[in-house]
Amino acid sequence: AQGMNSGLNIASLQNRVCPETEDVFNDSFWENLDVVINALDNVKARLYVDMRCVYFSKPLLESGTLGPKCNTQVVIPGLTENYGASRDPPEKQAPMCTLHSFPHNIDHCLAWARSEFEGHVEKAPAEVNTYLEDPSEYSSNALKQAD
Repeated sequence: AQGMNSGLNIASLQNRVCPETEDVFNDSFWENLDVVINALDNVKARLYVDMRCVYFSKPLLESGTLGPKCNTQVVIPGLTENYGASRDPPEKQAPMCTLHSFPHNIDHCLAWARSEFEGHVEKAPAEVNTYLEDPSEYSSNALKQAD
């Protein structure tokens, strides 16, 4: 993109976006933006960014995932509906990227711990046992799956 427009300035951030991070995402941050492009994995963060874009009259390319679903929406102040004007269904479970990058509530932490436990205590030993039972068949199956 910068090859097409050398004046383009892109900053990719991975901080949680919420009222608690307004020391990072302060008024000066929002005022100095021309447009907001996001890729968020939860409705709460999307609504927060949308609220800030509405307040500061910033165009928003809203995008993100929610489990197996994805969403994109172009929001132009005063011209199109903002993201918060309609509601997504409630999240049934936390997205995996939230669990592995920003587990911020007890449910996330429990799901992360369960995933780690299953990987280390159940799946890895089962994989080893499958190999030990028949190494050549295991290798053959691994090669087939790689194709």
